[in-house]
Amino acid sequence: MWNTLKGMFDLSPGVRWFVITEALLGIGIGMFQLVLNLHLLDMRLDEKQIGELTSVGALIMGLVSIPAGLLAGWAGRKNLLVIGIILMSFGYIGFGLGHSIPVFYAAQIVLTIGTTLLVTSEIQLLYHYSRSHKEEMRAFSLLFAIFTLFVGLGTLLGGYLPEWLGGDTSVYQRTMYVAAGMVFAGGVLRGILLPREPKPAVDKLLQPKPKPGSDLASEPGVKTGSETGSALAPEVLKRKRKLPSRTVWVLSLFTLMGGMAFGFTGPYLNVIVKFQLGWADTSVSLLLTAAGLFAFVGSMLMPVLLERLGINRSFHYVYLTNIILTALLFVTFPPFLFGAFILMRSGGFTLLTNMTDSQAMSCIGERERNLFAGMRTVFRSVGSAIASYATGIILAGKNYTLPFLLTALIIVVGYVFFLLLVRPLFQAQAKESQSYTT
Repeated sequence: MWNTLKGMFDLSPGVRWFVITEALLGIGIGMFQLVLNLHLLDMRLDEKQIGELTSVGALIMGLVSIPAGLLAGWAGRKNLLVIGIILMSFGYIGFGLGHSIPVFYAAQIVLTIGTTLLVTSEIQLLYHYSRSHKEEMRAFSLLFAIFTLFVGLGTLLGGYLPEWLGGDTSVYQRTMYVAAGMVFAGGVLRGILLPREPKPAVDKLLQPKPKPGSDLASEPGVKTGSETGSALAPEVLKRKRKLPSRTVWVLSLFTLMGGMAFGFTGPYLNVIVKFQLGWADTSVSLLLTAAGLFAFVGSMLMPVLLERLGINRSFHYVYLTNIILTALLFVTFPPFLFGAFILMRSGGFTLLTNMTDSQAMSCIGERERNLFAGMRTVFRSVGSAIASYATGIILAGKNYTLPFLLTALIIVVGYVFFLLLVRPLFQAQAKESQSYTT
């Protein structure tokens, strides 16, 4: 275990700068996530209106995700990443400046477009900088471990800064500006420090007439011109037409369930804790900061778990843990136990999400990664939008535990889907990686 953790810090330069700059993004996003809903409530929006705003943002993300993923292949992943982060900071400022619902929707659109550019370019670029499949998995784990750790720090600051800084529209306004500054600084530093992304090589599959002995002729399932008159195999014709493969469709549907599992509680966790337990903002921030520490541990454990237990056992244990912990949160407990389950569930859900995302991207070939990033975000956004809208209605009725039951149910559905369709893909990828390294 120690050797695995030690090896996680043997990183290529691009991955190293990725991880370092992630700290600034984590702090800014942590602040913003804590104060946004509270700011909107202070601006006299109710939970239903907040749910509508959140779900509209998720739907917009779904609409622009595939174009953004395809744009990454033309404009460059690094360029889209930096632009997306800067747009996110502008969205934060828009929420702080806004006085009315139309302005909040405009800020949400800017924030959503920026977030979409980020999520449809970040992991592919991280994997591009990685030197091997093992470094891909470890880099992913370390990146999100650092993110969750500093999100926790940002959440802690978000609980105290409003008292110190105040604001004009609400007590949370200037804290949102500080969050915007942190995110903006992270984007600028990534633009300066990340290595230049080499221009993609010419896709040999687009060459119209492959010759015997060429690279295209060696593609699996492709016959040379002397054998078939330069005819391409059906699988390669599908790739040539840029149609998603079955693997891309299966994994995209899988992320739909992950988006729903997040959407039922993730965007509202601060509101749920605040009103379910009757706590002050500072107490809420302390609990969510601790939840960030548990998420950090979950991220760091991901490669250890996968390398020691394998795909099948790891996902089995993590799924069952998440189902049990989430279902328990539906039950009314004293604040101490409720908070303890929140913490454990935070680590478990982060572990499950990171395991899923890292293995899914590794299953996709380089040619389809931009497309998959877009489709994955579309399906996740649709799932999150449906769940967020439903939770907004539920919270407006002052029911703060039902969303956890719905989350547990969708995780069960996701587990069944994993066993039937996703597990064979992950296991095949693991065997291929092992045979390649040996």
